[in-house]
Amino acid sequence: MVMNIDMAKKIIKAAISRAQEIDTLCSVAIVDERGFLVALHRMDHAPIPTVDIARDKAWTAATFRMPSSDIGKFGDPATPGFGFNTQNWNDRLTTIPGGLPIRDGDDIIGGIGVSGGTPEEDVTVCEAALAAVLKPC
Repeated sequence: MVMNIDMAKKIIKAAISRAQEIDTLCSVAIVDERGFLVALHRMDHAPIPTVDIARDKAWTAATFRMPSSDIGKFGDPATPGFGFNTQNWNDRLTTIPGGLPIRDGDDIIGGIGVSGGTPEEDVTVCEAALAAVLKPC
């Protein structure tokens, strides 16, 4: 299985459905396995910054092949010279929860990033979207 626009649209639709159920406005980004944007949706009235944050979360999850919240174990990104930071990596790297890799078995085929709710709500929307669209491995 590979990430494509049809799959990305299905994941986004499921994410938006879950976000509406929990009454949160968000943006949802889907990237391929290399972190390139496949699709992005900002719900009406979701804050504008959620667009870039969602994309950053998806990029981080896909390229590092782990949830965005797990990146913090490599060090404090705000502390120069200790772990990852924007001086020695790039400005898309984030440790904010709400980015998950998209898996097909053991293979990473992309990433999803959600931004707009609390960190817990963003993760919930990611998990619900993936569970609704992908077959259990």
